[in-house]
Amino acid sequence: MHEKQKYQIIMQGITSKNVAQTCKEHNISRSIYYKWYRAYKSQGMEGLAEKERSKPNMPNQVDKRTEREILNYVRQFPEDGPKRIFFELQDEGIQVGESGIYNVLRRNGLSRREQRESYAEKCRMKRRFSGDDKRNVFSQKREALSLDGKLDRMQNEKHMRNSKNLKNLKNLKNLNDLKYGHPGYVCQQSITYLGTFPKIGRVYQYAIYDVYSRLGIVKLYSRKAAIHIMDFMQFKIIPLMKTFNFKIEVLVTNQSREFTTNWERGSHMYSDFLHHNGIQQVTYTAGTKEVFEPLYAFLAGLTEEFYEKAWTDDSIESFEMLETRLVQYMRHYNFNRVISDGPHQGKVPADVVLAYTGQQEDMPLWLFTRR
Repeated sequence: MHEKQKYQIIMQGITSKNVAQTCKEHNISRSIYYKWYRAYKSQGMEGLAEKERSKPNMPNQVDKRTEREILNYVRQFPEDGPKRIFFELQDEGIQVGESGIYNVLRRNGLSRREQRESYAEKCRMKRRFSGDDKRNVFSQKREALSLDGKLDRMQNEKHMRNSKNLKNLKNLKNLNDLKYGHPGYVCQQSITYLGTFPKIGRVYQYAIYDVYSRLGIVKLYSRKAAIHIMDFMQFKIIPLMKTFNFKIEVLVTNQSREFTTNWERGSHMYSDFLHHNGIQQVTYTAGTKEVFEPLYAFLAGLTEEFYEKAWTDDSIESFEMLETRLVQYMRHYNFNRVISDGPHQGKVPADVVLAYTGQQEDMPLWLFTRR
């Protein structure tokens, strides 16, 4: 069933306040309804989307010349897999699909990294001592050292990135440790498609959540785009950091194209923006629940306490009115809603931030209003 149909069924159950009748009408079980409901609460419309089944790799004919180019690339950069090879060959004007590259590697016994590294080393040794190689031994040594050095640098860079991700993942599991945690220690960011609201249209929710203090900042937009993320950061989050000497050390996002590029050597304007502002970005797939669990819990509570009521509120007749009501709710959430569990139980998110930054007065209202 399409996500829009699931969404309509969920909203019918909410508005009618009769889930049993809704399920009977649409011939689904209540367990299915609540499964969709929980998915929507935590991930918005993305949670209702059908998961794509993996497609089998079909044989893809590659001509001999292209196969030689693929093997030549493997000799130079054995650590790269089919996806990276695909991007690099595209830059050189060589048109071949990722599945075609994979088939060439598999056919030559090079589908695994260790196989490619062994193949590259054998090729280097053969070139060094082959009588067909007319270059002098010093030239060969310089080439070998240069290539090995490049490979070492690339491998070290990848190792450092992986180590940082693993370190941050480990830290995320210990965020409630008051000895090491503090506001800005780790924040999580998301864009959630909330659906089409009556009288309003499509609504996207942009959110940043501070895991330590549970402070949440949310803004609504009518579409999903990297430029809106930067607008949100520049006019909401960055001023907050400057006002309270508050630094976001690590910002965890998913790997969607609005946040980052999946091409290892590529650049992304949002990643560059964060780097310019001294914020380390760490990305994981959206399905990494152990990482995004704090954010998803925040979004689920927001859906249950605000959006479900807003959906049935006939007085909300415009996008601006919906956002005004959201601002009011977020002020209540950050300034009055008491944290019910964890090390900050009995406090409100704003108090946790103010205690850390040493501020005595309340946060300025402009942080939680439409600019």
